[in-house]
Amino acid sequence: MPRPPITILDGAMGTELKARGATVPDYRSSAWSAMALVHDPAAVRLVHRDYIASGAGVVTANNYAVVPRLLARVGMEGRLEELTHIACRLARAARDDSGRDDVLVAGSLPPLETTYRPDLVPANDELDATYGRIARTLAGEVDFALAETLTTAREAVAAARAAERAGLRVWVSWNLALDAAVLRGGETITSAVRALDGLPVAAFLVNCVPTGHVREALEELRAVTDRPIGAYANSCTSAPDQDALDACASSLLGPEAYADVVETWVAAGATLVGGCCDTNPAHIAALARRFGPRRA
Repeated sequence: MPRPPITILDGAMGTELKARGATVPDYRSSAWSAMALVHDPAAVRLVHRDYIASGAGVVTANNYAVVPRLLARVGMEGRLEELTHIACRLARAARDDSGRDDVLVAGSLPPLETTYRPDLVPANDELDATYGRIARTLAGEVDFALAETLTTAREAVAAARAAERAGLRVWVSWNLALDAAVLRGGETITSAVRALDGLPVAAFLVNCVPTGHVREALEELRAVTDRPIGAYANSCTSAPDQDALDACASSLLGPEAYADVVETWVAAGATLVGGCCDTNPAHIAALARRFGPRRA
């Protein structure tokens, strides 16, 4: 049986910007990659362009850290709309640079507090209001919304509802615990998907996790939904704790080794594959050689 078409996503933005010397402070205490929108916008555009040149059919705008709580850390809480528009324009400009009109631009609906921290997820009214604000800003700027690195089902519900109200197609991607294929907040993947029943989610993914739990997560996703599924992982196989995951640059999977792992994801039913932290354009090029760039 022929393999279904595979859509190649892009790779890391924050860690790649940092590797290139751009202004990207620590994600726990700053506005992380959002700082590059102010200080190094040309670097952001170049990273997008390099991913497209490597074969990505989807690039995600660099608005991951453009959320009120993170912006408040650096005195930019009033710049959400401005910086979101800048992030989207840079991604679209990179697409224009490439001459590839088949590339899709996604806009991020990210965690609203520090990444990996389900205990810091805001109350539902704040989730609804802030995701609504971000989604309205993304509307007309991007081809679809990517609710990503979420650690709880209620974040996903709020983000998906906000996208629907804004007229945006949405994918939902969860972050997993380091010791099991469950959400960081403790919910099972099955219960998280079922919490979104009735909402028009176009695809389900997992991201920003070591590669070791991805196949199990994809198998559970495939058992509970017939919608497209996929993953974009960090370039390490496992991490015993968060500090180890943050420092996985010491044990990176190279591009071909990463592509070897992704082969197992495709075998489990994934049709959307890319990279997260500490992956780079070489990793995406390896995926494109294996699977061929396709439009979502």
